[in-house]
Amino acid sequence: MTTVLDKLTEVQAQVVDTISLVKDPVVSGVTTVVDFITGRVSEIPALPFGEKIPTPTELVNNQYKFAKSIIDTNKEIALAVAKAAAAVTDKVLDRKVSRPAAKTAAARKVSRPAAKTAAARKAA
Repeated sequence: MTTVLDKLTEVQAQVVDTISLVKDPVVSGVTTVVDFITGRVSEIPALPFGEKIPTPTELVNNQYKFAKSIIDTNKEIALAVAKAAAAVTDKVLDRKVSRPAAKTAAARKVSRPAAKTAAARKAA
């Protein structure tokens, strides 16, 4: 990794750590409110159409799946754009341009049968 990428990764880790610090106080606050309500109200009525409403856990899981699919799609697009720009960015960033091994191997496989066919024609 580069020095810039190392620093960026460090800052990202700090952001995640800071966000993680919110969990305990939030859960504690919700627990306090729930305890207060359940201690004061003897029976909490169910909504008549409650079975049609998703639970908080179902909502969180659904939204996570949606956000993940957006992030995955954005990553695919960003990587495709980066690959398309590589001819320029590799030069600007002073990187060696490398050809994918799969293309080279595929080109060899195509060339060999063609060479064998040409040799067979000459022999005949």
